[in-house]
This record gives sequence, C-alpha cells and structure tokens, in this order.
Amino acid sequence: MKEAGKALLEKKEPRYQAVLFDLDGTLTCSHPGILQSVKLSLEEMGIPIPSGEVLRKFIGPPLAYSYTHFCGMSMEEAEEGIRRYRAHYNRDGIFNCTVYQGIIPLLEALQEAGVKLGVATAKPGSMAMRVLEHFGLLKFMDTVSPNQEDEKGTGKAHLILKALKDLGVSPENAVMIGDTRFDCQGALEAGTAFIGAAYGYGGIPELKEAGAQLLAASPQELGDLLWK
Repeated sequence: MKEAGKALLEKKEPRYQAVLFDLDGTLTCSHPGILQSVKLSLEEMGIPIPSGEVLRKFIGPPLAYSYTHFCGMSMEEAEEGIRRYRAHYNRDGIFNCTVYQGIIPLLEALQEAGVKLGVATAKPGSMAMRVLEHFGLLKFMDTVSPNQEDEKGTGKAHLILKALKDLGVSPENAVMIGDTRFDCQGALEAGTAFIGAAYGYGGIPELKEAGAQLLAASPQELGDLLWK
C-alpha cells in the first residue's frame, strides 16, 4: 500500500460498514468524453447545443432525463439521442477521463480496513464496467449497481438499495458519496448517510439545496470524513 493509504489507516475505526460511490464526478473526472458525445449527438439531430453550464448537468442523471429536461426533447427524440450518444461515447469518449487524484489511496485504505465498497451509478452496466476495469477501480469493488441499459433510469435510491442488498449491509450502516442532487436525494430516500463530492459536477449550492450536510472539497477530504 502507498504511503497515502497507510496514513489513512492510522486513523481510528471506519465510520461505516459500507461505502458506495457514484462514478462520474466522484471517482472519475469524466466530462471531456461525455460532453463531446452529447454535443455530437445534438449536432447530428439538428438540435441547438445548450450552454456549457447546462451541458454539465448531463453528468449525473440518466441520459433520457437530461435530453428531455435540458434540451426539450420528446422521449422518442431522447431515445435517438441516446443511440447517437452511445455510438460516439463507446468509440471515442469512454476513456477520455481520469481518476481523481487521491481516489486510489482512499480505496486501498478502505479495503484494507475491511469496509465493503460499491458503485451506484446512472451509467448503464456495460459502460460502467468498462470504465471501472480500464482504470483499475473494479478490483476494489464488492458490488456494482448500474443503471438499466436503456438509460431511462429507475432512481438512485433503487440503485443504492440494490447495492446494499448485494453487500448485506443495512442503510443505517452505509454512506453514499456523490456529486449531484440525484445522489443526495437517493441516499436520503434509501436511508443512508451522504457525503457530497463538492469537487465534482453538481456544485456546493446544488448539494446543499438537496440536503447535503457533509461536503468534501477533494478525495483527500473524503478520507477525513470516513474515519472516526
């Protein structure tokens, strides 16, 4: 284990039996590949590209939600947008991202401490597993709870509860870490604690408005909040 991970283990007991992470904006800085694929899909369909601020909102919720809510598409148009997005993302965008600095040492320390780890993500399983494996994150995870392949979404609470069922951990002994209001609202509905990844894409105002009480400005700060 690297020195950063050893330093985390010098702390006291971990606060939670299970720690669940969102993927985009929490484990990985993934906006370059995602936003480029969204732009290309909209250009091909002749739909105006929203501002950069609006585009960033695509990171987090299911794509069907983003296309209909942020671009005014019908569900039929959103399905076509998803098809075009996937073609670009799977070819060029999926690995156009990086793991946030400090995440690997954090995962190493949590795993060494016996904490059960998982991912609960709006990304469909096929994409999520490719990203996790490519960047060496999958080996840390005891479970992965992804979105449906059609990307219409069943809600973050559902994904969180499924992950906890797989892990055999009750909600009151777990924490969800994510960067958007969808992560926070899902955690509240599922009955888990929540830590906002303020370094991600949702931003501090969005997280606080959703009810987040604990915020981490960096993966390193997450470590401070995960040990007693």
